[in-house]
Amino acid sequence: MNELPEGVAKGTVGELLVQLRLLLLGVQAAPPLKDSGNDLIAIRRQHFRAIQVKTRTWVDGRVDIGTIEVDYHILALVLIDPQATGVPFQLDRCRVFLVPRERVNGRYLSLDALHEWELSPSTIERLFTAVPATQPNYRMQATAGGLRDARSSRRTRARRT
Repeated sequence: MNELPEGVAKGTVGELLVQLRLLLLGVQAAPPLKDSGNDLIAIRRQHFRAIQVKTRTWVDGRVDIGTIEVDYHILALVLIDPQATGVPFQLDRCRVFLVPRERVNGRYLSLDALHEWELSPSTIERLFTAVPATQPNYRMQATAGGLRDARSSRRTRARRT
């Protein structure tokens, strides 16, 4: 049938690899039902994080992540072997980094700066315990007419099914 363009296939493989590696470390992650711009929503205990995944190779010790125009908590950066061409590439040779949004400054990231964010149990613990600086302060209040955002007068009616 219809073939996936190479870039789409590479990005999809990166997203699936992040999901699998997160699961091995006790984090459940899945794509949202609707394309909201976030690639994955991850859950560990009571902590939820929106994850943006980028699958890249590196050149001269740095990675071009491009421009990210969506809100997210964590950038999951999948680095594939720079010698790899096309898809498939060797998944066991890929490195995964989870970088908090506030540490993403600009279009390029150096491999030296990424080292502290390589996927590991301690990285998961750091990213899924504290409230991220980029998390909105949503508080919903129950009212007779439904739920209301505590910061505004906007109401959301509960739907009956």
